[in-house]
Amino acid sequence: MDKEAQQTALIMPGGGARAAYQVGALKAIAELTVEVNDNPFPILCGTSAGAINAVALASREENFYQSTLWLEHLWSNLATEQIYRSDWSGIIRNIWRLTLSLFNSGIAVGRPVALLDNIPLKHMLREKIDFSGINKNLQTNRLSAVSVTAMNYTERMSVTFFQGGPGKADWRRWRRNGVPTPLQLRHLLASTAIPTIFPPQRIGRNYYGDGALRQLNPISPALHLGAEKVLIISVSGHKRSYTHPYKRVHSPAFGQIIGHLLNSAFVDSLESDIELLEQMNELLKYIPNELTNSEGRPLIPIESLVISPSEDIDSLADEYTKGLPRSVRTFLRVSGGSSSDGGVNIASYLLFTKDFCRSLIELGYRDAMQQAEDILSFINHDQP
Repeated sequence: MDKEAQQTALIMPGGGARAAYQVGALKAIAELTVEVNDNPFPILCGTSAGAINAVALASREENFYQSTLWLEHLWSNLATEQIYRSDWSGIIRNIWRLTLSLFNSGIAVGRPVALLDNIPLKHMLREKIDFSGINKNLQTNRLSAVSVTAMNYTERMSVTFFQGGPGKADWRRWRRNGVPTPLQLRHLLASTAIPTIFPPQRIGRNYYGDGALRQLNPISPALHLGAEKVLIISVSGHKRSYTHPYKRVHSPAFGQIIGHLLNSAFVDSLESDIELLEQMNELLKYIPNELTNSEGRPLIPIESLVISPSEDIDSLADEYTKGLPRSVRTFLRVSGGSSSDGGVNIASYLLFTKDFCRSLIELGYRDAMQQAEDILSFINHDQP
């Protein structure tokens, strides 16, 4: 593995079922680079469902192309029952416990509260991902580092669990720190625990939830792990066209508010961090090259490339909501969790169905192929 490749990171933020979009983009990248680069991304950083994609790639011992085919097969054949339980009795019981917890925090003691039970996801990840493969790939230098970010509810900070990376790569900043540790199933369950929807995961003495919460600097873990270039596969970014400026709107329902909170967690921080990275790159043009940061590393511009959806995933999800279990559809309808009237479609986070995931994979593939020239230039830049 050459020096340039060792400094290239792939960043995959979260978004529930939306992460299927990343798989399509990865498939396109693998096809574009199969003849020139066995592993274009030795640094893998994931959050929420993006963490599943990152760890899955990090644990596979095949080359990048074969690993993406395996990942595509996994997502293309998903069913909601593999991710969460949706029986009426369970959902009603969980809603009741959620409601009681608003008035009595003791309800959650010993048994975290959430709308859905993600035990099926736990079983599937245990069956599909061989975590020992991460260490094997680190030892053979096929992988430089992999990280998973979660939110520590107890200490109210973003925590990045990572394996590999440069010596003494752990870091501590305001509301965020990095912890070196062999990645295990519990780290994935913590990072994917969408707030209020999936229960928090206990690690040590603390409880953790979805890594998008309080992740003020999503690009930061990759830089701490030695990245000089970052490719980001976002699961949002489509610019809406407001063709009905005088359309009558209503006050947001509960489900719409939750949807906007999820979008704020999964999207806003990433877009702000990308903008900050671009500003810092401009500033570094006027700073002497010999300057270093607090960790002794030289301050250099970070090349970046972003792949994001060309279509509105919220609207796309409307076409597939019939694939959700009746109990979940009823909850979304009652709570107002759809994209109509300018809302955010919660279903786009929960649609772990074969049809929706395949549609997102196709969209990600098309969007990445549209940027084929930029991707090849980014990955192969300055390589011998």
